[in-house]
Amino acid sequence: MSDAPTVRLDADGKPLGFIDHPESFETITFEVIEENIGLLTLDRPDKLNAFDERMIREIRSVIWNVSFDESIRVLIITGAGRGFCSGRDILGLDYENNLPSPQYRAYVRANHEMLDDLENMEKPVIAMVNGICAGGGVEIAIASDFRTAAEGAEFILTENNIGVIPASGAASRMIQMIGIGRLKEMMMTTLPVDAATGEQWGLVNRVFARDDLMEGTLAFARVLIDRAPLALGMAKHVINTCQNTDTETGRLIERLGQSVLIQSEDSREGNAAFREKRKPDWKGR
Repeated sequence: MSDAPTVRLDADGKPLGFIDHPESFETITFEVIEENIGLLTLDRPDKLNAFDERMIREIRSVIWNVSFDESIRVLIITGAGRGFCSGRDILGLDYENNLPSPQYRAYVRANHEMLDDLENMEKPVIAMVNGICAGGGVEIAIASDFRTAAEGAEFILTENNIGVIPASGAASRMIQMIGIGRLKEMMMTTLPVDAATGEQWGLVNRVFARDDLMEGTLAFARVLIDRAPLALGMAKHVINTCQNTDTETGRLIERLGQSVLIQSEDSREGNAAFREKRKPDWKGR
């Protein structure tokens, strides 16, 4: 366990969020690889980047920090070595599964909250799947907004092989994404879905040759950087909420979101840039 997180302050003394010291990371790396683009790499290649309690905490630390860092507009998540993520560390499961029920629920809730952090962060998140993406790795990928994948990458829900089910969002997030029949196929057969099939199903947004995966993903990220950041964040909230509501409530949510954006500096700048036939200078305000 590392030291307790510290609070980073900006020049005006305002908190930028709780973060672990980056030099204390043992299971991930984080770097700004291009202006406005952060790269979070799951870094346990000897275990196919399986995640444990420490990795969950370190991922949440980066997400929290990126949320408060206005210079980072897009977050990319990938895995070191030959795969994206093989899911929960089995050795960690030995500990987790023997906890009393209240402690078990608290332990798993931390995993769920990490995925919720990804889904709710008001910045685009791209899962760049470079190889095997299994179990909880699939749940990290689908909690992200977009998925790019290398040719030959595979998505596998393996939990049935050890007598359980994926229980950190696979069913709830994927049922509308790929449909009930395809989700049952993945969960009940544990057969892999390759990147090309995943693209046909709506699980993957873009497939690239392995050598082109990083550049292709960056090109997609640059498109997002050119868009109004406040509107991107609001779009995430509205879309994520509307998928679980009736259409009348959904339209109310859309109106509320628009009523906030229409008063923003970015909205005024976007309208001015359109009239003046120039590229807008987004401020995120």
